[in-house]
Amino acid sequence: MHATPQTAAGLRPGPAATTGGSTAAALSHAARPMPAGQPLDPQAAVSVRGLRKSFGRKDILHGLDFDIPEGSIVGLLGRNGAGKTTALSILSGQDAATAGEVSVLGRRPFEDPTTASRLCFARENQKYPESFKAAHVLKAAPWFFEHWDQGFAERLVRMFRLPVETKIQKLSRGQLSAVAIVVGLAARAPLTFFDEPYLGLDATARQLFYDVMLQDYLEHPRTIVMSTHLIDEAADLLEKVLVIDDGRILMDADADTARSAAFSLSGPAAAVGQVSAGWTALHQRRIGGLASRTLAGQPDEALTAAAAEYHLEIGPVGLQDLVAAIGSRPTDSTGVTDPAAETSVETTEEQR
Repeated sequence: MHATPQTAAGLRPGPAATTGGSTAAALSHAARPMPAGQPLDPQAAVSVRGLRKSFGRKDILHGLDFDIPEGSIVGLLGRNGAGKTTALSILSGQDAATAGEVSVLGRRPFEDPTTASRLCFARENQKYPESFKAAHVLKAAPWFFEHWDQGFAERLVRMFRLPVETKIQKLSRGQLSAVAIVVGLAARAPLTFFDEPYLGLDATARQLFYDVMLQDYLEHPRTIVMSTHLIDEAADLLEKVLVIDDGRILMDADADTARSAAFSLSGPAAAVGQVSAGWTALHQRRIGGLASRTLAGQPDEALTAAAAEYHLEIGPVGLQDLVAAIGSRPTDSTGVTDPAAETSVETTEEQR
C-alpha cells in the first residue's frame, strides 16, 4: 500500500507524500470497494452490481457494487450530491436503475409490491396529502407495514413531543423529522432506510433517536441503512460503512476497518512532509509553519520512530474526518485522483 518512509536519521528536504492514484487504491484491501464482476449475494439483504443511474445526459451513479448484510446497521456516507438519495430511491423501488442488477430482500425492488411491503423508506421530505395530520399518517401506517407496533409509535410520539393533530404542512422541520422517525422505527420493517430524517432535530432529540433506535434494533433485529452527514454522531451505531462520492463507492468496509483506515501526522510542516514521504496523503491542512496530514493505513515502526524524534504527533482519524478527506480529493471524469490538481492545492498551501 505504501513505501517505507525515510528513517529519522536520514531526513533531508525531499518530496511530498504520494498523492497520485485513485482514492480507493490508497486504502487497505479490506476497505476498498468490491471488485466489479462479482455475482449477486443471495444471502445479503441488499446486493447491487454495476448499478448506474442517469437523468438525461447526466450520469449520477457510475456502476456501484456492494452488499448490505442482513441484520446490520449500515452507514451510507458522503457529501451532498454524492448520489446517496438516488441510490436509496432505487433500492427502495421508488425509481428504476438505468443499468445494473439490484436485489433487495431477494427480489428486484422496482414496482414490486412484495418488496415494498417489507421495507420502509423514512425521510424528512416525504410527501403527504395536504389535509393530512400526523395522526392520519400513524393511522394509515398499519396498512403498509405488517410489523407496525402502534404502542411503540405512541410512545415515540410522546418522546419527540409530536403534535399529531397539527396538519403536516404546518409542522416545523424538526416535527417533520419526528414524523419520519416514528414511522421508520415503529414500522419495524425487515429493511429500513433512513435518509437523513433526523437533520431537523436538535442535538438532544437526535441523541434520543440514536438511543431508541439502537435499543429497538437489539430487541427486534432487522437491517437498517442510514444516510447521514452527522457521521461522528452515528459512528458508534454502524457495523458497516459505505462511502460514496460523485456516484462511486470509495470505501466499503466494516466499521472497525474503517476506523483504522487512516491516521493523522501533525507538527512542523517540513518534518511532516519528510516523515510522511512515500505514504498516501488523503488530505492536508497547513497553518503557518504547522501542517497536519491524513495518511492512508496505519503507522509502521519506521514512521513512529521518526515522528517521535521530530516531535510529531500521530493521532487517530474520526470517521467524519476520514469521509471528508476521501471525498475532498480532486478527481477526473473517471473518478481517479488527478495528481496535478492535488499538487496544485498543496503548492498553494505552501505559498501561504
